[in-house]
Amino acid sequence: MKTLKWLWLAALLTIGFKMYNILSTGPNASNPSDMESFVGMIFAFALISVALIFLWIVGRAKDKFSGKATSKNP
Repeated sequence: MKTLKWLWLAALLTIGFKMYNILSTGPNASNPSDMESFVGMIFAFALISVALIFLWIVGRAKDKFSGKATSKNP
């Protein structure tokens, strides 16, 4: 899980730098393969995000059903 979080952060930073590069060069100077790689990075980022959310939900459910979750009594 910890490695997946680092991959998520690395993908986010890479997407940010790639977007800055595409926006700073303008539409006439951008290469079609750059746009394809940018879309691929966004797709990979979305998949990593879905995996992180799924693992978080599974972990919370496992804690809840095993009784390890803290209960708040008023």
